[in-house]
Amino acid sequence: MKHCNSLHVLAIGCALLTPYHSFARGSSEPNLASGKARVYDYTVPSAAASGPADLILYNANVVTVDAKFSTAKAIAIKDDKILAVGNWQLEKYQGPDTKMIDAKGSTILPGLYDSHVHSYKAAISSLEDLQPALDSIAAAQDYIRQQVAAKPAKSWIVLQRLYPTRLKEGRFPTKAELDDAAPDNPVYWNCGPVGIVNSKAIEVSKLMTAGNPPYGEIVRDGKHQPTGLLRNADSALKLPAPAHPPTNKEIRDAVIHLHQLYNQQGITSIGERRTYPESIDLFRDLEKTGELSVRVNCTRLMDDIGSSVDEAITNLDAITNSGRGKLPYGPTGVGDDWVRIGPLKVFLDGGILVGTAYMRHPWGIGPTYQITEPAYRGQLNCDPVILGGLYEEAARRGWQLTAHCTGDAALDDLLNIYQRIQFKQDIRERRFLVTHANFQTDQGWEKCQKLNVAADVQPIWLYEDADSLTKTLGEKRMTNFLSLKTWLEKGLVIGGGSDHMVGTDSFEATNPWNPWLGMWIALTRKTVHDQEILPREKLTREQAIRFYTINNCYLNFEEKKKGSLEPGKLADVSTEHAGRPGARRAPQNAWFCAELSRRRGGTTRTTFRNRVCRRLSREQTVLSRSVAFSRQRLP
Repeated sequence: MKHCNSLHVLAIGCALLTPYHSFARGSSEPNLASGKARVYDYTVPSAAASGPADLILYNANVVTVDAKFSTAKAIAIKDDKILAVGNWQLEKYQGPDTKMIDAKGSTILPGLYDSHVHSYKAAISSLEDLQPALDSIAAAQDYIRQQVAAKPAKSWIVLQRLYPTRLKEGRFPTKAELDDAAPDNPVYWNCGPVGIVNSKAIEVSKLMTAGNPPYGEIVRDGKHQPTGLLRNADSALKLPAPAHPPTNKEIRDAVIHLHQLYNQQGITSIGERRTYPESIDLFRDLEKTGELSVRVNCTRLMDDIGSSVDEAITNLDAITNSGRGKLPYGPTGVGDDWVRIGPLKVFLDGGILVGTAYMRHPWGIGPTYQITEPAYRGQLNCDPVILGGLYEEAARRGWQLTAHCTGDAALDDLLNIYQRIQFKQDIRERRFLVTHANFQTDQGWEKCQKLNVAADVQPIWLYEDADSLTKTLGEKRMTNFLSLKTWLEKGLVIGGGSDHMVGTDSFEATNPWNPWLGMWIALTRKTVHDQEILPREKLTREQAIRFYTINNCYLNFEEKKKGSLEPGKLADVSTEHAGRPGARRAPQNAWFCAELSRRRGGTTRTTFRNRVCRRLSREQTVLSRSVAFSRQRLP
């Protein structure tokens, strides 16, 4: 049998969402468990391929995720495309060299798509001395003391992504608490847009006399002394360069390994939401060498748009340019089915988890985020007027647009910018996006509908952080928090993502990136403390599967190529079948699930690694099983 070098079949271990109850007659949702969903009773050939199949998976429960959410019993694959979907063994497409695999009743789904990850940075973080899981300020203080004892005198101690919403104390540490743990070492508690530093870090970085960076703030008390709180001001710190930066090979191997971990949970495509030339070059090279195991949609980020529209446009030119003989790094659409340039992105406001999201109403004084200003509404990270000029020019050049936008007032600014662009050029088919879109308003819904704006959203923030946010903002302001169902009822498209940025474990990373946990959250609206948040916004099982498949393809103009199992589409497939002959097993293959624990006297995050778990509820069952990853060129 000849080698078919163009074949890239992604057959990934995955989980299955199985309904616990049957749906009433006339329901728009099929019963996947009973097999009574809409079923193909005929084969559907692909116009793009002909001849015998290279591979046929039969005796399966093929959930196509097509427009009717049909199911079938078999799928035939030729080259890297789906040749046919139908019932029985698709005898019509069998040839002497066709590989036949009995799926033994296993469910086959389209490959999953995480709309929002930072896999390049997360992979690099795995090469560092990762801190253990810390769930309290007290535990963090103990860790700091251990680092002081282990490191050379006066070394910096840096803690990564310990959000106050996820700590037992429910707040940031104070400068005094960090001083107590490390009086002679500078300490930096890094939460991205916000950080906390101790007295030694203030001294070393000369923050006593430093001015505020653009769109940032070194927070000071009534005596004009730094409190230790930095809002978008980490650039003022005198942090040392890494003593032993990872080599290119180490980074390459770490990225490959992380992508294989994605594969083990059924992920075949990712939206890489912050890319630079070095990461794009690596992805492109991995594709060239056949080592790339996920398809990557690369968002181009402008960290600093500049102080004028002209400067912003010059910076836009800079992020697009590449070396001679290389593909450019923009605009949207440059690339192929494996590595593609996606939207242009800026950070419009701060973070909802750190108290800097730009809100319509003041956050309120309180210890969670060390807010002492009655009128404080969060922060904007750029001038909306300059951003509007930049985005108008970027749209003219063919860029799809998005922006990091977590607060409702920031969303107002972004949608106003999109609306002004619409006055000069029609953007309704351009699928402009909102990244995060945590809060919505009636005016926001109306503008999104008129402009056909979509969003990539992160259910994990409901699970991990909604309890704390409710205490800070109040129940009334939380009535529009992650309104997933309403987005869909308004006729708009949302896609599910994780915002994975640090660590590699699918449940213990920051943020947890397990897609089945994400679907479970969308289905149940449950928090880590087992509280149900806005139950009216629960997704159905069909919507949850679309949320992590075809919807994310739509966000990136890819729904005609993948996201459902239909003839002519790419053969990106996930399956729960664990015994497939000839599969090349991925590292750390393990069964997994999204068991959520409730403990009397207080709830803590559960360690999920390498466990078989189940949770049954009145409304749904989530069954998860991870199996072997195989990216193969079939003989």
